[in-house]
Amino acid sequence: MKILGILGSSRRGGNTEVLLDIALKEAEAKGIEVSKIPLGSKSIAPCNGCLKCMTTGECVIEDDMQEIYQGMLEADGILWSTPVYFWGMTGQTKTVIDRTYALSFPELKLANKVGGLIVVAASRGCMSTANLFHMYFRYNSMFFAETVSGYASQKGEIKNNDYAVLATSEMANQMIALIRANLCYPEPYSVPLYRAVKKKIDLSHNSNKALPLGLDPEGQVKRKRPLHIIYATEGLNHMIR
Repeated sequence: MKILGILGSSRRGGNTEVLLDIALKEAEAKGIEVSKIPLGSKSIAPCNGCLKCMTTGECVIEDDMQEIYQGMLEADGILWSTPVYFWGMTGQTKTVIDRTYALSFPELKLANKVGGLIVVAASRGCMSTANLFHMYFRYNSMFFAETVSGYASQKGEIKNNDYAVLATSEMANQMIALIRANLCYPEPYSVPLYRAVKKKIDLSHNSNKALPLGLDPEGQVKRKRPLHIIYATEGLNHMIR
């Protein structure tokens, strides 16, 4: 079993790395193989929006992200650790998140893996940052441990936060428990909901038949469309209301 730690801070030995190392040390002590990727030392270009990954399942950009793809695919658990910059994750962390869009084709390649998150802010922004990761984990049909958040500014200051230090160790144990549980989502979770819906809409339009959306009180399939569904042809932007 493997846990990959992804460090989103460029400040080596900083507060997010302190907590990440605590988590990885705890996991290693429990017999888990661990590794760490510091994003600050990597050359990773932003997504160029070419959308070729939607047909090939691979990113065309050849840079250090290829190493990260391999690490994420081989890992059973992926532990992110990022400081808060302006109420969100660091720029390099967001770039990696964006580039993992390629891992969702033809199916969700991160599905059933275990996610973890460590967030450190100077004074505020932990929850707004965590919310984005929770949506990311959910989009990829991942299981995830509770988020660890702490507040610190000076390098290494987080070591004085007893709660954050202990919570990090406990969160690592949550990840290990989830990995060992060998949990698996059922088949409908292998693709994001919006793509499954879009595919049915496209098939319905091609066959010129109404799309069944739901059941009537007797359990029969409805043939009416009570929802207005708007989607972009590229599949990146979508809205259901």
